[in-house]
Amino acid sequence: MAETTDLDKDAKRNSDVALAQAKAASAGVRKAPWWVTPLVAVAIFAIIAPMGGILGLGAVTTLTTVLYYTVIAQGWNLLGGYGGYLNFGAAVFAGTGAYTAAWLNSEFEWTLWQTLIPAAFAAAFVSLIVGFATLRLRSHYFAIFTLVLTFLALVVVKNWPALGGAIGLFTDVEGDFSSRGLAILFFYVLFGLAILATVIAYFVEHSNFGYALRAISEDEPAAQVLGVKTTSVKLRALLIGAALGGLAGAVYAFFTGYIEPAGTFSLDLALDIVLVCVIGGMRSWLGPLIGSIIVVLLEQILRVVVPNLHLFGLDIPAETNRLVLGVLLLIFALFIRRGVVGLFVQRRGRVVSV
Repeated sequence: MAETTDLDKDAKRNSDVALAQAKAASAGVRKAPWWVTPLVAVAIFAIIAPMGGILGLGAVTTLTTVLYYTVIAQGWNLLGGYGGYLNFGAAVFAGTGAYTAAWLNSEFEWTLWQTLIPAAFAAAFVSLIVGFATLRLRSHYFAIFTLVLTFLALVVVKNWPALGGAIGLFTDVEGDFSSRGLAILFFYVLFGLAILATVIAYFVEHSNFGYALRAISEDEPAAQVLGVKTTSVKLRALLIGAALGGLAGAVYAFFTGYIEPAGTFSLDLALDIVLVCVIGGMRSWLGPLIGSIIVVLLEQILRVVVPNLHLFGLDIPAETNRLVLGVLLLIFALFIRRGVVGLFVQRRGRVVSV
């Protein structure tokens, strides 16, 4: 018994060492005081808050999309950013939440508020299955599997009659709302969820859980040897991220009024979430918020500008905006690896490994 206790103490000591070293690696020499990033986040939310009631319908819809991306990206960033596990499964969890909410609404006439928690649990349950099956994979193998998973989810839902098959499902919001009233409702629901997701990401970043994720990102085998329960930590990050994606997906189902497999389990969404985190700053709770604003606004601008361009008398297809975003992703991945947030927070040049 004494020997077992000693082994437990050693494992705990090793785990503390790994977390301490990960914390040291994440600590940086900052160009600005520590309170600047929280102040920036508060300022962004304070600026956005009244816009739902004062802007036009189109602008409110665009900002609602920004908030939708923020919720999903904050969840994705836990494992994809802090944990270093690049994945393309964001659409799977958001889509699971969307279909759960739409099915409950169409079959049992549940309201938006009633479907939020079941949608989060459904997405978390799917992530639990995915996690047990894939979290022992590493590097590009994990990314490839999650990419395949997105197409698999699309095929399953498309051939599931109870979920509407290829036709999809309609949703209906209770109450007598005008189109503007509905837009304001969804704006503020996602506004609240975006704040919730950002607060969760903030506390994760400054907790032992967050430091454990960083240790895994820096050197997973070494972190495991030193006592970090890597599989458990990764699974928790995946579960939290999936639950946030499920919440956002539930609101999306009512926001659009209609969902179908191809649009719900779109690879575009999965790529956009990665782009949001890379541009805003991975491994930063502020990064997804800034990245969502940049990516959504840039997409809207490109969607309007690109079709009106005529180079050498040739029409440029609207899909070219994906090419522009892809090039932007490469530029940030290669030359601005810490994203926009990294321009204001400078890390130490030496990385402490465990």
